[in-house]
This record gives sequence, structure tokens and C-alpha cells, in this order.
Amino acid sequence: MIHESTARPTVLIVDDTPAMIDLLIEQLGDNYEIVVATTGPEAVRLVAAARPDLILLDIVMPEMDGYEVCRRIKGQKSTRDIPVIFLTSCTDNEELVEGFAAGGVDYIVKPFLPNELLARVDVHMELWRTRRDIILKNSELEYARQVAQLQRDELAELNENLKTRVIQQTALVRSQIEEGRRQNARTQQMKNSFILMLSRMQQQRSASLTAHSLSVAALAASMANSLKLSRNDCSTIKQAAVLHDIGMICMSDRVLTTPGVLGTEDVVKFRAHPAMGQRIVSISEELAEIGLIIRHHHEEFSGSGYPDGLAGEQIPLGSRIIYLANFIDTLFSRESDREEKYKVTAKLAIGMGSLFDPALADAAVLAVREVLAMG
Repeated sequence: MIHESTARPTVLIVDDTPAMIDLLIEQLGDNYEIVVATTGPEAVRLVAAARPDLILLDIVMPEMDGYEVCRRIKGQKSTRDIPVIFLTSCTDNEELVEGFAAGGVDYIVKPFLPNELLARVDVHMELWRTRRDIILKNSELEYARQVAQLQRDELAELNENLKTRVIQQTALVRSQIEEGRRQNARTQQMKNSFILMLSRMQQQRSASLTAHSLSVAALAASMANSLKLSRNDCSTIKQAAVLHDIGMICMSDRVLTTPGVLGTEDVVKFRAHPAMGQRIVSISEELAEIGLIIRHHHEEFSGSGYPDGLAGEQIPLGSRIIYLANFIDTLFSRESDREEKYKVTAKLAIGMGSLFDPALADAAVLAVREVLAMG
């Protein structure tokens, strides 16, 4: 079923339950054109024909499950970039990981809240539009480069006037440099847009998680500045700190909100969040460095951390800084008195060389003082 208007973005709904299809159309029909498939094979055919902007894909279906549908869509060059959001009634971590491994960008748990459905669809639709715009702009730049190369070749072949050729080449180089600067600015803008959207997703999942991440970001930024890192490195570390727990949005409410010590099964799920965070931010190639920092922000200097057991300088510097900032903020949360918070620096010395990089000790003390003075 395809609505008459094609001016709006298109969402393909793949589900074998008529009631669920009707509910999704009711929630999304005002904003998006809707295409419906009730089986996996039908969905694969429709994707190639209709080229939707986003796919809502049920996991449990006859004939072909959602994972296989997703793998087939991602296996075709013409459709592999279309974002897929899984619809599932299960929050088991292994199944969610399998969904991300198949190529999904997100999941929505049934029964879902209308606001959550709209928010997630809107966010991923905007991410897809932004990524498509980047690809288009890069194609335009490549076309301009090819045209410029052709002009240079023609000038070289003619070689009628050396002075004119030098002037034209100089002007061309200046134009390319300026275009490169503009492209870098556009890339940074797109990167910031991805980070903002992911931050909003995190805030929708948990306000306390967002508050913690912002506190860690302030401490990490202060330490990076104290270490005299480059402006770009300082910015990357701060952005990674803001999103360091983005993988927690995939955790169940029980793991996310239960106070006290977690059980063995929940600890395993909790320890998956750094790698899950890296997978989430990998929707954008521009966030690859941030994703690597997020993956290793629970590694310990002695090599006893997770998920990969890296040690010493094997651990990215940004990850070492965020791990220490995360520890400081955890200590802050246990103290209500400002003077007691100033004393947390004494507790850091115990972990230097085992938990933390000892080269960060002075920067950590300065960060505590700076953040508390600002607060």
C-alpha cells in the first residue's frame, strides 16, 4: 500500500500483525508516506522498488525473520544505506546485539510509547537525510575535482601560453583550498548534528544519565586543557565524554535504574555498554574516533578493565581521561558537602598506576578544583 503523495519521506513497515501495522500507520501517517509488507520476501522486493527512506522491521515473522531481511537489504549496494529500526518485544542483550550486527541502527520495544516511536523515527530520518546530504556534497566536490583535472590536462596539452597557464593553475589551487575549507566546515557541522541528536536520544532515555555525562564531560575537558592537548583533541575528548554512556540506552530499565550492586547476569549486560556505544555512534564515519574512545572508557591502566583488557598507553588517551573523570564524578555523587568533594583527590592516589594513568594525576586535581569552583 502506497499513499498517493510522494512529497514526504517514506517509511516501510514490515510486520505480519495487522493490528501492529494499523497502529504504526496511525502514529506515523500524518508525517510520512507509508509502505507496508507483511512478509520478509515481500519486504526485500518492496525495498528495491519503493526505495523507502527508513524501514521499521519486525524481528519475528514467518518465512524469513527480521535479521535475515536486514542482512539481505544491507547486502545490496542500492539499499544498504537505508536505516533499519527493529521492532521487538524482547530486550535480551544478545538479540539486540544480533540486530546491530545485521545492520540495524536502533530498536523499538513493543509495546511502544507513541512519543518514543515518533522521536526515534524522526531522529534516524534526520540522520539519514544528513548523511545523504554529505554524500551528495562529496559527489559534487569529486565532480568539480574531475572537471578541474580535465582543465589542467587541456592546458598542459595546449601549452600555448605558460604565463596564462600558471595564473589559471594558481587560481584553481586557491579555489580548491577554499572549497576544502568549506567542506571541512560542513563536515564538522554534520558531526556536531550527529552528536546533538545522539545526546537527545540519551536524554529521552534517562535524564540522570545525561546529567552524569555532562559532569564527566566538564571534568574531562578540564583535564585535556591542563595537558595542553590540541584544540581538536580537546573537542573530541569532550564530545566522547558527553556520549560515553550512550550504550546504556540499550540497557533494560532494571539495569539502568536499579541502585546498589548488580547481579552476575546484569553485570554482563552492563559491561556490554562501551562496545554497544561504539556501535551506535558508528552510524557516522565522522564519529569513528569518538566511538573508539567510548569503547575503551572502562579499560584500567593495569589491564584489568573491559571490554578488551587494554593496558597502559594501549588505551586511547581520551579513554584514560574519561575513565578518571567518570570515577571522580561517581565520588562527587556520594558527597553532598562541597568541602568533602574537594577531598576526593586524596582518594585518587590509591588508584594511580593500577586503575588510572599516573600522568593524569595533576590534571585531575586541577579539574576537581576548577569544576567545583565553577559550580
